[in-house]
Amino acid sequence: MSKFWATFKLTYSKKLKSKAFIITTIFMILVIVLGANIDKIASMFQGDDNQKIGIITQDQSLYQAIQSQGERLNEETNYSRMTEREAKAKIKDESLDKAYMITESKDHLLSAQILTREASTQSDKAELSAILSQIQTQKVANDLGLNATNLQQLQREVSVQDQLVSNSDESSYNTNKEEEVFSKIIVMVGTFMMFFIILTYAQQIAMELATEKVSRVSEMIITSVKPTIHILAKISAVLTVALTQILVLGVTSVIAYVAFDLQDKLSELDIHLTGHMIRLIIFAVIFLILGVLTYVILASIFGNLTARIEDMAQSMMPLNLLMIAAFYAGYFGAMNPNSMIIKVLSYVPFFSPFVTLTRMSLPETPTFEGIIVIVIHMILIGLLIWIAAKTYRNAVLIFEKGVIKSLKRVIPKKS
Repeated sequence: MSKFWATFKLTYSKKLKSKAFIITTIFMILVIVLGANIDKIASMFQGDDNQKIGIITQDQSLYQAIQSQGERLNEETNYSRMTEREAKAKIKDESLDKAYMITESKDHLLSAQILTREASTQSDKAELSAILSQIQTQKVANDLGLNATNLQQLQREVSVQDQLVSNSDESSYNTNKEEEVFSKIIVMVGTFMMFFIILTYAQQIAMELATEKVSRVSEMIITSVKPTIHILAKISAVLTVALTQILVLGVTSVIAYVAFDLQDKLSELDIHLTGHMIRLIIFAVIFLILGVLTYVILASIFGNLTARIEDMAQSMMPLNLLMIAAFYAGYFGAMNPNSMIIKVLSYVPFFSPFVTLTRMSLPETPTFEGIIVIVIHMILIGLLIWIAAKTYRNAVLIFEKGVIKSLKRVIPKKS
């Protein structure tokens, strides 16, 4: 056990002090901090919100209604009534940002034009359309003799919810839009995190083992340390480095949440943890660990079979293609988790950590489906560890070009 910890500490310390770890961690911390202040950063590039807008209309009551609705949306905007000639003159000398020229038909149908120095954005058009649509609705309602209560009843949105009917005798489960969106966010975050961790640390473990082999260090190692112990120590150290990075980013996220007052922003989403969400989060953590373990151990096998450092990219190509295929299967599977191909891929090794996470975002997906996948991958991990130890020991003196040739030389050898 002492040899395990010696190898573990040496590898962990080396990876933790590496420039790649420090640079990527600092970069991700900056991304989190910038993301927490994205609204402040956006406001810096938007310029002065204290806009001056002219209203061109012959109806004083219409102007007052537009002014009232507009100031309700943005208190810093100043509205003033003027003629078309005055508006164009002020826009030219830049004393006015833009002007709304409003016309009204006999049926109280409103139309508008935006006068500005530059092309209007879609958000400007949408904002003006929303203001005028509300005023137009009120005018038409008054003509029809509808009071405020009648108008609210007409404008009230219809509430639509899903009710999932299970094949068993269990009670049905209701879902809402907020829960569906939050579930998709969990799936996307888990999928992307798994992909980037594997992409980073699978390459590291493969390069570490290939370097030992090329430098003939592995020849000395296997005489003093069992291959299984050495491989497990290496893999455990690399995974611990990954967990350390995740922990640092998690602490940074918590600090950003508290320091930059994100509580108020997130509270507006009105998201509450339900039993389904808790189940999804638990499975997301489990599949993240299993997925990283599976691909990192597989990468160690490819590293053992690599004869030259310059062949590393070629040796890792099958793993990279497999990982990309699994990632896209999980990513696009989130759009239709109930499709037959997603159901099948959820049981396929190497695909299942990505795809089954997508399947578990559906409340009707039974829990035992996720448990079956976990058992399959635990067996797969055990098999991969055995292969990794065998290839590490038997491939020491094999320098064949190509992974397939090296694998053919390794498999016939006996312990």
